Amino acid sequence: MMQDPIYNRIEGIKRPSLTAASALVLLAVAGLWLSSLAEWALNVQGMAALNALYYLPFVGLPLLVYVLRKPGLSEGLRLNPLPGLSALALALLALLSVYVASFLSFLWSLMLDSLGLTAPGTVPMPQTRSELALSILTMAAFPAVFEELLFRGFVLSAWETRGTAFAIGVSAALFALLHGNLYGLPAYILVGAVAGLVTWALDSVYAGITYHTLYNAACLAIPFLMGPQAEVGTDAASFSALQTAAMVMQTMMMEGLMVIVLYALWQRAKTAGVVLIPRIHRPLADRERILLAAAVLAMAASAVIVQMLAVRQ
Repeated sequence: MMQDPIYNRIEGIKRPSLTAASALVLLAVAGLWLSSLAEWALNVQGMAALNALYYLPFVGLPLLVYVLRKPGLSEGLRLNPLPGLSALALALLALLSVYVASFLSFLWSLMLDSLGLTAPGTVPMPQTRSELALSILTMAAFPAVFEELLFRGFVLSAWETRGTAFAIGVSAALFALLHGNLYGLPAYILVGAVAGLVTWALDSVYAGITYHTLYNAACLAIPFLMGPQAEVGTDAASFSALQTAAMVMQTMMMEGLMVIVLYALWQRAKTAGVVLIPRIHRPLADRERILLAAAVLAMAASAVIVQMLAVRQ
């Protein structure tokens, strides 16, 4: 029994508890509310200051405190170095994800528009090379590091005792909900799922951080490099049937390439002996259920507030 790799992966690795993981997510949600109030009260300007106001005290500090109080979590959090040349596969996945996520979000926004909803305001894009470099640091790398440590480090690890695929799904869903943007839901779910897959396949949370950072950076750099032609309308009437068909075909090709890259990483994981824990049904304890429900309800409330503010603008 003790030699079984799945048993060893579940019981032989020290992990964050589900209680701690849910509490950390709840704290991250509360941090969004509190940092927004602080932003308004202190009249904070600039994405660097805004991100520091949120990520450092409400995500980074709690994670650090937990790790210091619970030593021995490095294996459970997958704090392992990236395998050689894996960054190339992650870069390719990030670029493909930008295209696929953009098309899925386009279709999703059409449906939401038809329901009478309004998209929230977008973050101002960089206009100069220096602004682009600063944005990649503050809006791409900085959030990716803290979000991946929380969701693909703590959340995925804690839920993995219920199964690896299930944990990837839970971490992707919570990651998407935390952003509170209904219009961005398809993109967040896609990025969260792929980040979870590469973190597991390469057995390193740094894989998720690298992929997420490159995805965010591409979302900033591509519109900057392409200029006005990168602007795509969300009105279905602005696209002919031929243009729509071409977009569908291109997206299918990109999705196919993503599947090929992920399959290659899957095969590498099998060769390297990375264990995929099957689905295991375990009931949640009362405090785990309460904390998780509170976090989900708080994130849902945030999404409702963001949508109400978008309608008023």
